[in-house]
Amino acid sequence: MEYCRISVILAYAMSIYTLSSIYYFVRTRSVGTPFKDSLTKEQIQIKKESAKIRKNIFYQGVGLSFILLMYYKPFSKCN
Repeated sequence: MEYCRISVILAYAMSIYTLSSIYYFVRTRSVGTPFKDSLTKEQIQIKKESAKIRKNIFYQGVGLSFILLMYYKPFSKCN
């Protein structure tokens, strides 16, 4: 008999990531942003452009991953 445990492992991993993100968000609200506060207007513009490029690359990765997962269906045996 085959067991499919990938969903349980992923559920734990996603739960850890989500809870860690919430904890980080709550704990860093009062820390401030000393690096961001020290940037010049020109540096802030460079940072914004870089963030836009990186965001687009990330979204491309999400889209490509979605397409590949829908095509290959690696977890279909877990249903």
